[in-house]
This record gives sequence, structure tokens and C-alpha cells, in this order.
Amino acid sequence: MIAAGGGVASAAALRAAGVHRNAVARRLRDGRLVEPFAGVFALGVLPDDVRRRAAVLSCGAGAVLADWSCAEHRGLITFQEPADDRVHVIVGERRCPRRPGIAVHRVGTLDPRDVVEHDGVRCLTVARLLLRLAATRDARFVERLIDEAAYQGSWRPWEVEELLVRTRGQRGHAVLEQAFRRHVPGTTRTQNELEEAFLAICDAQGWPRPICQQPDTLRSGRRIRHDFLWPDLRVAGETDGGRGHAGAYRQARDAERDADLRARGIEVVRAQWDEVFHRPAVVVARVGPVLLARGARFGRPRRR
Repeated sequence: MIAAGGGVASAAALRAAGVHRNAVARRLRDGRLVEPFAGVFALGVLPDDVRRRAAVLSCGAGAVLADWSCAEHRGLITFQEPADDRVHVIVGERRCPRRPGIAVHRVGTLDPRDVVEHDGVRCLTVARLLLRLAATRDARFVERLIDEAAYQGSWRPWEVEELLVRTRGQRGHAVLEQAFRRHVPGTTRTQNELEEAFLAICDAQGWPRPICQQPDTLRSGRRIRHDFLWPDLRVAGETDGGRGHAGAYRQARDAERDADLRARGIEVVRAQWDEVFHRPAVVVARVGPVLLARGARFGRPRRR
């Protein structure tokens, strides 16, 4: 019964299957069942995806997974943030279930167009999720989720366009519209916080935005990805985190890569971890002149 329900089952479902409440209580006492949230039962320790499913089930009919929990469930979070152990769930305005471990958000009426089932859980669409997160996050955070959605194939720009029309004036609208209008989905999909910090330096200086993680092939046939690439300027930027670039072998491969690119007319600039995080002026002094020499036009600092 529980296996058929995606790893969880409600008390009502167990009763319908002929499992008496005394039998449920007995299994809870001996550890064969756990009750992660009120009225929902599971077998043993719950993986994160099952825990989210249990939280939505516990909040009753019409509940929808939302906010950070929804972004995690849809696989849009690829970077570290302060931990939030609660599961975020939206319920109707007239319902306010209190559930330890669940952050319950009441809304008036949730448009059916804003709800979709994903891996067996009622979730917000990517468009509506972005609008809610944009109410408390900056435009760059929204861009990162757009990039991940584009990479996964779940980015639907027409859904965002339609949502912006019918939600004008709502919280988050201005931030979402800003990110939606100016951002090219998939171009700044940074892999880690080092790359994100380098991109922040680019934005702060008003440099043209590079393309992140652009694939390429060297003359030797070796396939690579540029951390950052300004294709029109023929400049590649690489961030060296230390562990991945330490040792004679890795340094030799980096040198071979850089020589290959320069032979093709692509200038390579590198920035070390310590420079990016603690001495950004060094990065600016190294990268800025190269971009200018290649014909870059600097604009106003990009607000985040």
C-alpha cells in the first residue's frame, strides 16, 4: 500500500486498504512505520523526495509544493544556500493546517495554470515558482534558476510571459520581469560559487556578460568546457579552484589547453580562488585590459 503511494500513505488510505488504526499504532511502536507529518505514514527513513511528497499529502487536498522545496524537487537548485529543513507547502486561504516541519503558506486562489504534477507531487510551475521566489530574492538568483530550467528543458518562456500579464502589481513581478527581459537562458549556468563570484566581478565592472560552460574541442580531440567565454571578443576566462588545477600533470594539461586556444586566436585569462574571493582588484586589473584590447564595450555596473 505504502509502496504504491510513492513511499507514503495517509491514514485515510490505510483505512481504505483495511489497515486498522490499532495495527498502525502497533507498527509505529515497533518501528515498522514512521509518521513524518501528521496523518501520513512511511516505512523507515524518508529520502528528501519522499519527505516532500509526505508533506504535501499531510496538508490535504489542494496542497501544492512551493518555494525552495519546489525548486529542489524540480532539480533547479545546483548551488549551496543556508539550509532550510522545513518543507514549503501552499494551501487555500481558508485552510491553515499546523504541521511541525512544514512551512504552510496560505494563498487566496491558486490558478490551475500554475500547478503541475512533477514526479508524483503537485508542484508550482516553473513560472509561478520564479514569481514567488522573486518576491524575496534578487534577479541573479532568478537567473540561475532560469538557466537550470533551460538546461533541463523545462523552461517555457511563453508561460512566464502570460504569468507576467496576469500578475502585474504582485510581489516579485518587477524582479522576475527584469530577469526575464534581459537574460538569455542557459548562458550563465555557473557550476560553483567560485564561478558565481567571478561572474559577479564581471557584472560589477560592467563588462559584457560571458557565456558560461561553453563546450569546445581542442585540436588534439580533447573535449573541454570554457568556464567563461566571450565568443565575439575571442577571450576565454578560467577560474582555478586549486584542487582541480594542482599538481604537475594538471598544470601541464592547463598549459596545453591554453596554448591550443591561443593558437586559434583565443586569449586565455585565469583567476585563482584567492584572487576572486579576496583580491578582486587583481582580477579586474588582469581581465579588464584584455577585454578592452579585444574591442569590448563596458557598460554600467549590472545590479544584482
